[in-house]
Amino acid sequence: MNVPLIVAGSLGILGAAVHGVGGELFVVRRLSPGTLPSSRLGGPRATKAMIQVTWHMTTVAFLTVGSALLLSGAVLDGDAARGIALVAAAASTGFAALALGLGVAQTGSPRSLFRHPAFAVLTATAALAWWGAL
Repeated sequence: MNVPLIVAGSLGILGAAVHGVGGELFVVRRLSPGTLPSSRLGGPRATKAMIQVTWHMTTVAFLTVGSALLLSGAVLDGDAARGIALVAAAASTGFAALALGLGVAQTGSPRSLFRHPAFAVLTATAALAWWGAL
C-alpha cells in the first residue's frame, strides 16, 4: 500500500468529479451560442459543442489518471505499479504546468492562481504522485 499514490489518486478522482459536474453546471451550460464565434467547423452551436466535448475529455483524462494512481497505490505491485505511477505522475505534472502557464499567460497575473483551486489541487496531485512513484 502506497499512501501518497492513494491520496494523489483520490484527489485526481475528486477533481474529475468536480470538473465534470461543476464545469457543466457553472461554465458550459452558461455559454450562450449567441456570444460564441463561428469557426470553419460550423456556427456558434458547433463552437459550444466543441467546448463541451473538450471540457469533458479533460474530465475523462483526470479520471483516468486519478484511477491509475489509485490502482498503483492500492492494487498493483512491483514494476507494473511503478510504471503506471510514473506515467500518471507525468500526466499530473503536465496538467499542473498547463494550469500554471496558461492561467498566468491569459490573465497576466500570478494572482489568478489563488482565485481558483485547480492549480493547487493539480500541483498537490502531481507532487504526491511523484513522491509515491519514486
